[in-house]
Amino acid sequence: MSSRYAVAPTPPTGPGEQPEDRAVDHYLSELARWRMRRQHELSALDELTRTHPDRDALNEDITASMTLYHAIAQRHDLLLATWEDARDGDGEREWVSTLLWGVLEMPDGDPQALALALPDALRMSDALAASLRARTGADGEELPVRQRVASLRADLDRLEGVVARDDSAVPVGGSDAGADMAPELTGRLAAARRRLDSLGRRADDEALVAIGELESELAGLERALLVAAAEEAHGTADVAQARAERDQLVAKGEAVRSLAARVLESVTPAPSLGIPDVTALGEVPTEESELPAYMGNLERVGRALDQAHATYAAALAEYADLADRAQRLASTLAGCGAPTSVDLSGMLTAAKESLHNKPADVRRAAALVAAQEAYLAQLRPES
Repeated sequence: MSSRYAVAPTPPTGPGEQPEDRAVDHYLSELARWRMRRQHELSALDELTRTHPDRDALNEDITASMTLYHAIAQRHDLLLATWEDARDGDGEREWVSTLLWGVLEMPDGDPQALALALPDALRMSDALAASLRARTGADGEELPVRQRVASLRADLDRLEGVVARDDSAVPVGGSDAGADMAPELTGRLAAARRRLDSLGRRADDEALVAIGELESELAGLERALLVAAAEEAHGTADVAQARAERDQLVAKGEAVRSLAARVLESVTPAPSLGIPDVTALGEVPTEESELPAYMGNLERVGRALDQAHATYAAALAEYADLADRAQRLASTLAGCGAPTSVDLSGMLTAAKESLHNKPADVRRAAALVAAQEAYLAQLRPES
């Protein structure tokens, strides 16, 4: 069914498979739409929680949602840069699949932070957003009761299938904590099933409250299953996992280099950061005793790549922001008469020229745009 909310797009291929060109184009386009809609949703939810009675209880999920969204957006940027090179014949196509299915580290500097593949991260973001909508009442009566119950039943069937089908989704053989989590999740699913079945065809106020609570509970279960899978991955480091992480960092490094090249072509002054070469670490050692040191080196290289990515992405974001501000100024001046339009028209033309040049002189453009905004602010202090 269609939804006015962002819904994670279906991956163009499975892990380890090479997607077709059209499938990648479609996925990246759908991911861009998801990204735009989720950003609007989170902004609206953030506004709602500021005045919500349970604001303190909601803050953790809002923060987690924002952090996850930014990590997804960063991976989307890298996928776009990598695919642009691969499609032009300048990059390796397998890096697209590697970035898609490699772990997406949360940007908090903790090497043990929750790590998910992009499709799982998108699913978790959807679950978090659904939970927040249910807890804040943002959904209102958007969907009929029967439709909400049908959606709950489908989600519950899917989650029960995950637990029954995929042992790796619940870390039954990892740590003691992981072993304890399996029966806990199974019990929570069974309890949710009983609560859902007890609703029957009711549509009274009490039933609506129960539906909202169940929507929140299933979103929490979705998160718990994904967290369990990630913790299992962290707890079973071996040569195969080290190789997978190395391959992902190699792909990520190439993507960051592509992004840096775009920045150098697009703006001046441009950042100048060294981008580490993951292959300089050598191949993954086969001796188990050497793995911890190698994994530590991978983590340090990964953090350096994250820093370079953030720096170059910020440069492009600054350019996009200046272009938007210049466009808004042009719209404002179109409705102004003399002497304002006369005073600012030359500066606006100069700002646009600075932005249209290759590379764009962002320092000059920023000064010109800021000067025009200050001029207008003096004329309209009330705005």
